[in-house]
Amino acid sequence: MNLQTEKIRNIALVGHSGAGKTSFAEAMLYSTGAVNRYGTIQDGTTASDYHSDEIDRQMSIHATLLSFEYNDMFFNVLDTPGYADFLGDVKGSMRVSDMALFLVDANGGLQIGTERAWKYADEYSLPRMICINGLDHENIDFEETFGTLQERWGN
Repeated sequence: MNLQTEKIRNIALVGHSGAGKTSFAEAMLYSTGAVNRYGTIQDGTTASDYHSDEIDRQMSIHATLLSFEYNDMFFNVLDTPGYADFLGDVKGSMRVSDMALFLVDANGGLQIGTERAWKYADEYSLPRMICINGLDHENIDFEETFGTLQERWGN
């Protein structure tokens, strides 16, 4: 593919720790054919959490750049950490992104890591999209989670 800047999109995956950002990134890579196997956090085989400390702790500590092609477009996805200790990587990733994709855990709802990332998106005037993740778990109330997000940030 001959890359032209108008065909490149930079997306920051952001949200609180445990919201599913790394698994979501892995699903994007797998479904677009960028990787031929779906890695898991439990097995330590994801494309983005490859440092030994991330594998041992089963959490993202560093922002990781992942890339793939889809529908004649080239996507750079920055999988960011969710813990407050690593918010510098979140802010740096948002600074170079075209948009922020917020993952919110349906079980945990709106959490502090997500709210802090939202403030960074405000700071950089980034367009945002929200994905409520984990709807396949038991006793999940989509309407309640969605309502909380809508109360906090509107439509």
